[in-house]
Amino acid sequence: MSGFSPGARKFFAVVWLTGSSLAGCGPAMEPDAPDEAVGTGAQPLTEGAPLTVHDASCLQLQDQNTWSSAAAFMADVGPALGLPAVLQDLNRAGPMLTASTHPPATGYKGGFRWNDGDMGTSEWIPQALTAGVSGSTNTAIVSWHYALTSPDKGVRISVADISDMSASAVNYRHLLLVRPTSAGNFTAVAEHGGGLAWFGNYLYLADTSDGLRVFDLTQIRQVDTSTACETTLGKNGTVWCAYGYKYVLPQVSAYVMPASLTSPCRTKFSFLGKDTRGTVPAVLSGEYCNNGDTPCPYDGNTPGLGGRLYRWPVDAATNRLKTVGGAVKPERAYLMNEPNVQGVAPIMTTTATTSYWLSSTRYGGALFKVSTGASRKAYLSGSSQWPRMPEGMHATGSGTNLWTVTEGVTGVTAPALGGRVVFFVDQAAVD
Repeated sequence: MSGFSPGARKFFAVVWLTGSSLAGCGPAMEPDAPDEAVGTGAQPLTEGAPLTVHDASCLQLQDQNTWSSAAAFMADVGPALGLPAVLQDLNRAGPMLTASTHPPATGYKGGFRWNDGDMGTSEWIPQALTAGVSGSTNTAIVSWHYALTSPDKGVRISVADISDMSASAVNYRHLLLVRPTSAGNFTAVAEHGGGLAWFGNYLYLADTSDGLRVFDLTQIRQVDTSTACETTLGKNGTVWCAYGYKYVLPQVSAYVMPASLTSPCRTKFSFLGKDTRGTVPAVLSGEYCNNGDTPCPYDGNTPGLGGRLYRWPVDAATNRLKTVGGAVKPERAYLMNEPNVQGVAPIMTTTATTSYWLSSTRYGGALFKVSTGASRKAYLSGSSQWPRMPEGMHATGSGTNLWTVTEGVTGVTAPALGGRVVFFVDQAAVD
């Protein structure tokens, strides 16, 4: 992919954006960032510039509050299974990457590739990554977008046991995400699957146009895997099917933007991240923007740079988003000043919530360290510092490892050359 040299900077002017939807003083300044300027109105957007604090006071999400009814709809499908049960039934093996097969990445420590079928399939494409601990098992969860249209199978996730990265392979299994529609029935989740964030028993999924979908990892159900089920979804006679997958993970609720919200207040949920820094944990969400077919409302004359990054507060006691009067407001928002962003992770070596890593397909693949106080630091695929086509990320709370997944270059299966991989680097090496 063509682009500017790593140190180059292009200066652009952005048009003045007006309208009542932009009114308001925005979120209060956080104690760790007293000198930040809030970006409202005309702003010169510069690629690689520090994050610009953005007034997001017009934006909110509303809880669809289907927590109880969704779980009740799945009761007839079978007993609820937790994630630990699935982790005892992993059926695929992804070989570990070696010195000769891993992609270039600054601070590389380890990783794995998928099995041969998953490396080469054109039906499913990896997108997002999150991680955590289930029982005593360190677990990575990766989402895959279904690339075909008839039928649209929606989104599947892979749960992988990453407890022992010195073994010869990582064991994993795919599950299909579903949305309950009525008692004893469900449908596919027709989304891109571009973002995941795991809090407690809840898995948050980016809903590009509307907000966040929430799935309950204690509500996994086993379904039929007979030949008749390979082309069927939902109830089929006396059994339930999921296109041949053995397990389904059901949606239990969603946080959506009111229909009355319009651009530029209305945003896109392209990718997600998990941030446990500060006094309030947060789901991070951001917009993918480029200078071609996917501009963003704040781009103006600076295509691709106006993508916004939001912090959505999480109630640490319930692991649900914090609501006030039935609405969730972002506690913080930024203009990223970066194009083609695909993922985000917090800089865990600081308690301040003003610095992040951004995963981008700019320059064919890049990792950007960004903050409100300094211009970005870039690790580029063209300089053998980062792999091609990086997507979602997860930073371990200990400040040790930064995990990421790659989408894979079309037609390439060799992991060192752009094939699909999951790997981690030393956070300190890219800090």
